[in-house]
Amino acid sequence: NAIDGIGGNSCSIGAPEIVTGGKDGSIKIWDPRVEYAVITLDPDKSTSARDCWAVAFGDSYNSEERSVLAGFDNGDVKLFDLRTNSMRWETNCKNGVTSV
Repeated sequence: NAIDGIGGNSCSIGAPEIVTGGKDGSIKIWDPRVEYAVITLDPDKSTSARDCWAVAFGDSYNSEERSVLAGFDNGDVKLFDLRTNSMRWETNCKNGVTSV
């Protein structure tokens, strides 16, 4: 449903990574140098999965910081810390999020 990219040869910071958001609510980080997702952030099993409509990398100005912001069909906006593979912040804007 959604895709964003950062890093690699053009900016000399970090690996060339791609983030995707899916209909199943999962967010995956891909490194084009390998054939599988290097990080998968699945939705909480205790709730129904929401459709991820938007994703974007953030904090990618150096090699130590990495985060992903995701927007969902129900209005959820979630910020994930890729160093700890955990959610750092979340809110709901009451409408589907199509861009972040």
